[in-house]
Formats: sequence, structure tokens, C-alpha cells
Amino acid sequence: MDLNFKQHLPSLVLLFGLAVVAVFLRSNSALFVPVAEDLDFAFQLMIAGTVIAVLRNEIGMSTFGVFGPVILAFSWIVVGPFWGFLVIAYIFILTTLARIAISDLNLGTPHRVASLLVVAAIGLFVIEAAGQLQDIPSLQAIILFPVVLTTWYAERFVGSLTETGWVPATRRLAATLVGITAAFMIITFEPLIRLIIHSPELWVALVAVNIALGTLTDTRLGEYLRFRELRRSLGNGNTSDILTMRVRNREFIHKYNPSSIMSQFNKGDMKKTLHGLSIPTTATYLIAQDESDFAELRTLMETKEKFAIKPLDGYGGRDILIVRGRDDATDTFLTNRGQLTADEVVAHARNICVGGVGDYGARREALVEGFITPDGMLADRTTGGVPDLRVITLQGFPVMSMVRLPTEESNGTANIHTGAIAVAIDIVTGEASGGYQQTRGTFIESHPDTGADLEFAIPDWDAVLTMASRAAISSGLGFAGVDIVFDESNGPMVLEVNRRPGLGIQNANMDGLLRRLRYAEAHGEPGQFQSAAGRVQRAQRWAIQDWDTVSHSSADSDIRQEVKA
Repeated sequence: MDLNFKQHLPSLVLLFGLAVVAVFLRSNSALFVPVAEDLDFAFQLMIAGTVIAVLRNEIGMSTFGVFGPVILAFSWIVVGPFWGFLVIAYIFILTTLARIAISDLNLGTPHRVASLLVVAAIGLFVIEAAGQLQDIPSLQAIILFPVVLTTWYAERFVGSLTETGWVPATRRLAATLVGITAAFMIITFEPLIRLIIHSPELWVALVAVNIALGTLTDTRLGEYLRFRELRRSLGNGNTSDILTMRVRNREFIHKYNPSSIMSQFNKGDMKKTLHGLSIPTTATYLIAQDESDFAELRTLMETKEKFAIKPLDGYGGRDILIVRGRDDATDTFLTNRGQLTADEVVAHARNICVGGVGDYGARREALVEGFITPDGMLADRTTGGVPDLRVITLQGFPVMSMVRLPTEESNGTANIHTGAIAVAIDIVTGEASGGYQQTRGTFIESHPDTGADLEFAIPDWDAVLTMASRAAISSGLGFAGVDIVFDESNGPMVLEVNRRPGLGIQNANMDGLLRRLRYAEAHGEPGQFQSAAGRVQRAQRWAIQDWDTVSHSSADSDIRQEVKA
């Protein structure tokens, strides 16, 4: 991997400065070692943070943050691992049950979290009282902050259940517990801590190790497992063709999606751009952020029975409420979260705006947009939900695509992480052949719920692909994932332009995305192909040539038509 010296110069200066400090401390060890021995927790902190970072970055474990597991590991040192685990489990279960009990009240973040803190405080009082009455010293030494942190974990865990289901939420909770345990075991290994205390050069080494791992690591262990079938299919010599999260973030998002665009990018602005360029997209009814907007939403609901509510800064399908119609008999709305009253629908929008559903505390805006009635062969292959087409683009050149078909397992969403079917779509022909279900790690030939075969072709494929390219170019994002839906009345429409498209599309296509992206980088020359149609044709020729280096003269412009014929 090429290293940018200018980019790494500040970190090298930092390491040099720390090394000078380490040399000074080493030469005056008799003076400073006694102080370091009294501050052994500082050196345990060095190790604990590194352990959690390795578990997250190199292993690929998804924990509830880095600081949280470190803090809880330190609490175990104070009260011991046995009582420490029991206290965490006790507070977590207590506040989780309380969170579930008040979930349907739509309290909003401030009062909901305050309620949980009251419950946690009561639980803490019970622990302290039991410790004093039963003369259990460990229960009298409970630290307040880990209790508050555990309460926060309960809040996030229950919130995640609604969006991702039990399996991902529980997996993340289990990974957090593993992180706490691993950090505790390592930071309580006294020979290691003594070595760190007496070796200032190791302090610098720990910083260097974290910088090196964060910079040089391309593939996490979890990604080796996630793409094991793809790696086997490509063969050992081509596994470097697979795009991993680290490479995606470092070499494509960082490079092609400027921070100025990323910081201002949201669904509302994107939809305004699409509307302005006459690129078909769903209607925007309202962008809500305060009580006057919620009043307008109530008025809107009197005339609109079908719509969708989502956070402007949302991702991965989180926090989306789909309203499919009204049940006049019960005066409720039919949604993807069950039957809700008008008050509950408005409360969902309000909770988004105060961070009650997704971003926990940050004020946001809620987008209310038109409802998609799925049409065509994709709709016929599902029992519910909205299937869509995902196209990955680089500088407007489409490089890989797939269709995502909702399932009962995915609760009607097109999220492949929760069970939707990913079906590879050929960039040249728009044809599909078979699907991949990521949650089971298996290839399938028919939809698990409907039994419909997964061999079909997208109508008017070139026009659809050109629409995706136009949307990507207009967004200003050099690297993007464009989602297109097929509406009963309006035909193909751009639903969203994603700035951080996922990596699961590679399993569906059984091909590495990195190879195609590298090829598009080398041969794209977007300045020579300003139109979206020109970029689509160029990318299709690359696909015909299997993304292999050949002549790109104008004489090959008819290859695509000859192959399709």
C-alpha cells in the first residue's frame, strides 16, 4: 500500500516528540518510576484501550464503543470480576425491563433517559443497602459511572432491537462483554503492567502500534469469515480484489467524497437536487424539526394515507416508518411497526428530531416523503416491503449492481444484513441469476417466502443505469451507492444516494469490488465522458472485457451491442 508521507508527517512528529520524552524519563527513572507506580491505573488504561481497539479493528467485533468497555473493565478491578459482572448484569436487566415498559409511551429521549437513570439509581441504592446490611465490601464499593454507562447500554440495546432485530443487537452486546472481559484479564496481569511502568519506550510503542494497525490493516478477521465463499471462488491469488471496510473508508470515501460534501450531505438536499434536475425521485411532503412542523404533519395525514418518515441523516434503513394505509374501523394507520394512531405516528417523527430513535440526543430533522407502491417483476417476487436496485458508482461510472428483495426474515425491509436476498445484476445486460442470503451465508435459486425464481432481467436496463449515473454525478459524491425503486405509477425512481455503500454486494456478485474500482480509477477519465450515458457505455465495455486492460479505442464501441445480440 502506498503511504502518503505528507499525510503521515504529523504522526511521525508526534512519535518523535514522545520518543524524546521517553528518553528523558528513562534517563531519570529513579525520579519518575515511584510516581508511575502510584499511577498504575494510567498504564492499565493504555493497555485496555489498545485491547478494545484490536478487537474492533483487527478482529471486527462490534462493541458499544471503545471507552465504555474500558471503563467497565476498570470497575471490575475495584469490586472484582464476580461482583462486577453481577452488578452490570443486574443494572442492565433492570434498566432494560424499564426501557421496554416505557417504549410505547413515546416519551422522547430526555424524559426516557431520565426515567432510566431514576430506575438505575434505585437499583444502585438497593445494591449499596444490601452490601451494608449483609456486610459485603464489594457491594459497598460500586462506582457510579459504570452504573450510568450500563444504563446507557440498556437504552441502546432496546433501541437496536426495533431496527436490527434480536440477533445483531445481542451479538453486539455479547461482543461488548467479551471486550470487557479481555481488557480486564490483560490489565490485571501484573508482570505486563510492571513492564510497561518501567519502560517509557513501550509507551511510545503503544501509540505507534495503534497508528500502524489503524493505517496498515486492510482486512479484519470478521471480513475473512464474511467473504469466505468469495475468497474461495476467487482463489488465493485474487483475494486482494475484495473491497474491505478499511480500504473503502481510507481509499475511496476519504478520497472521492470530500468532507465539505459529506458534512452537508443529507436526504433533503439530495432530493432537492434530484427534483431540480428532473431525475425521478419520491415526492417530498415535509421536512419536520419543530412543533409547527408536527402540526403540519397532522394536517398532511388527513389527506395522505400512505407515506414514509425517515431521518435526514439516517443510514442502513434505521428509524424508517412506512405508513401503508389507514384502518378506518380502528382509526389507526397500518405501518411496518404495526398499527399506530395518528399521535404515535407524529411521536415517531418527533422522536427522530430529538434523537429519540437513532442518534441518541442529537437534534435532527425528519423527512416525510411519498409512498412507493412496488411494481413489476421485483414486486411479484416478494410478499411485502419495497425491493430496490443498488448500483455502486465511481465518478459516475457504474461498476457493480444488485437487487435486494425483502423477506419475512428481514421484516419487509431491503436490508441484506437482516435477511433480505441479494441478487447480482449484470452491468451489461441487466440480467439476474440466483441470489445470496447473507444472514445464512448461502446461495439460493428461489425466494424463500414466495418460491419465485431469481432469474429475470431489469426492463429498460440502460435507461435505469443511466439514471443511477446521473444521480451519482449530481450528488457530488465520487464514490456512491444509488438505490432505485420501481413504482407502480412512476416507474424507476431514485430513492437515495448513499455516501457509504455497504460491501455485501460482492458476495451477491461473487466478484471483488476493489478490482473494478481500481480499473475505473485507471481508465475512467470522467472529463472525457461528461454525460451519464457515456459513462454507462464506457463501464459496460469494461464489464464485457471483464475489467481487464485492453485497448479502449472508439473501435470497440460496438462490442456491447454485439455481445447483447
